[in-house]
Amino acid sequence: MNRWIRTNVMTLVSLLAAAPAIAAEAVPPDALSVLERTESALERLAARVAPAVVNIRRFVRDDAWWASQQAAKPTSGWQVVPTGDQVHPQHRPLPGASGFFLSADGYILTLRRVVVDPKSGEVAPFVDVEWQNQSRTAQVVSLEPTLDLAILKVEWPDPLPFLHFGDSGKSPAGHWAIAFGDPDGSERTMVPGFVAVSPARECYQDDMSATYMQTSVAVPDGALGGPLVNLRGEVIGVNARRAVTGADSLVPAGSGFALPSNIASAIFQAMLMRESLESPWLGISVLAPNDTLRKKLGTPISGIYIDNVFDPSPASKLGIRVGDVLRSMDDQPIVTVYDFQRILYELGAGSRVRLGIVRDRKRLELLATIERRPADAVTH
Repeated sequence: MNRWIRTNVMTLVSLLAAAPAIAAEAVPPDALSVLERTESALERLAARVAPAVVNIRRFVRDDAWWASQQAAKPTSGWQVVPTGDQVHPQHRPLPGASGFFLSADGYILTLRRVVVDPKSGEVAPFVDVEWQNQSRTAQVVSLEPTLDLAILKVEWPDPLPFLHFGDSGKSPAGHWAIAFGDPDGSERTMVPGFVAVSPARECYQDDMSATYMQTSVAVPDGALGGPLVNLRGEVIGVNARRAVTGADSLVPAGSGFALPSNIASAIFQAMLMRESLESPWLGISVLAPNDTLRKKLGTPISGIYIDNVFDPSPASKLGIRVGDVLRSMDDQPIVTVYDFQRILYELGAGSRVRLGIVRDRKRLELLATIERRPADAVTH
């Protein structure tokens, strides 16, 4: 049995055994056969997904540590330091995490926290990617501080295996969610579970706590930045961490969080194009139109609904209000929340953008300057 599956099959057995019987005819005639088929399906899934998952380590400047390792005998700690820890003179490795290939030419998606120096918040001097026992120093292409995302690029002589984004909107509570990771060392992780809570919002601009998908998967630190996939091997999320404080302390211990793929995929190409290290920001929170909003406005909505405005912000300076509808940006129609996020990132901080607004059934055109998102704009 595949070693990734072995550690989790008993968990699956317990979950299935605990599930209430809905009807007598729904009970499979041969439970062991069902479990064996499930096990085989997960093993095939691991064979497809695992080759695209990588380990990522950052190296920070530490002259004292380096000097102690070059001494005949270190003053404390392990007496023999692995060669891989000494590949960058005067730099010490920090514990690694995971990422995954999204293209055959070596673009990798991971978390920002995996590639920055925790003391300075700046990109670490060296970020190394290990894949199939080979290591390369990566280029940090783009960072997204608010969503804690990073794009890296490594050069490899041959085409690399890569994963595809799936539709996280089609993975509601109860659907399978399997977390992959490649922590430091020889072990890899594959932790099967289920979606517990689907995101309440499609946009991160206001309520961060409602942005993330919550799962039953307890993701280890070394698997952060790795992919969360469905049974078809499509990426439905990026394994992440979110602070659990205040009212959120009711979240069950061990619950996992993932940034939904629909948000990540909406800005991935724009992050590649802009190669930015900051979050572009207008200061509005938006919602997709629904029946309640249509009834409230008393008119069909062509665009997305602005349900909150941060003050001060580019939006508040222009007099944009709660209840306005954003219908276009630089004459590009805004049909979904993801359209808004994609165009925002394509333009980037510092750009000027024409906003097509509808207010009280009247059309307005406003010229805004996209700014860098301030730290105090994060609400949760």
